Amino acid sequence: MTAPQHQHPQTAPTLNAEDPLLSPEQVSQILGGIPVGSLKKWRTERQGPACLHIGRHVRYRRSAVEAWLQQKDDEGAVWMES
Repeated sequence: MTAPQHQHPQTAPTLNAEDPLLSPEQVSQILGGIPVGSLKKWRTERQGPACLHIGRHVRYRRSAVEAWLQQKDDEGAVWMES
């Protein structure tokens, strides 16, 4: 007799109209015209905003971009205080 196999239900990420997925071009514009190539470089170095790979497409959650910007703003404030 074999032991029962446990299956872990995987919860699919939900899409939220208030937290849309953005293309690299849209993120570039939000970041004040940062070149799309810079976003690509940051992805390879794991330095920019968190992204999703959907098939061969790269997308960013608006909330992730905003959180990354806030983090950079906070880091700048700490640096200015020192």
